[in-house]
Amino acid sequence: MNTRRLYGPVVLGTLAAGGLAFFAASRTWAHVRIATDGLPTDSVDVTGADAQPLVSALALVVVTAALAVLAASPRVRRVVGGFTVLIALTAAVVVLLGGSSLDNAVDHAVEASPAFTGTGDHDFTTSAWKYVTALAFVIAALLGGVTAKLGASWPTMSSRYDAPAARPAAAAPQSDAEMWKALDEGRDPTQ
Repeated sequence: MNTRRLYGPVVLGTLAAGGLAFFAASRTWAHVRIATDGLPTDSVDVTGADAQPLVSALALVVVTAALAVLAASPRVRRVVGGFTVLIALTAAVVVLLGGSSLDNAVDHAVEASPAFTGTGDHDFTTSAWKYVTALAFVIAALLGGVTAKLGASWPTMSSRYDAPAARPAAAAPQSDAEMWKALDEGRDPTQ
């Protein structure tokens, strides 16, 4: 199988996974209904960004890493792929094992509610967005592994418009055909 064909799908998949993680982190992870005798009931929603602000930042790092693959050299792509795996797995662990932070965020949201009197129990229901976020990070980690393994064989950006000092020095053309070829390549044949 030609590994070059995976370049676009892997980069787009990593972008999509990071975007999905960011989107899912901004959705409601917990919903609380507060009912106190003599007061109207109140509903409080806690988003993933409220419970775990780090998750949104790590999702943006995954998106940035996917964009970095486009401009990186083959060696740097391996590093970016490994970095993506590390960040995405860390984020998935934070999401799945950070249950106490969701409880704390719910407690803070309940205490800020006008229906809270300091007494009474409040139960909350959780949504699937927490698990969607974790799944998006797991997918990003898998795609980061593919980038680390195959990224060196993918095409790179052209150096045509790089600064002249960054390009290797070309030999001065000798014949008319070589001069025209140098002009076609964007080089000055008189230097």
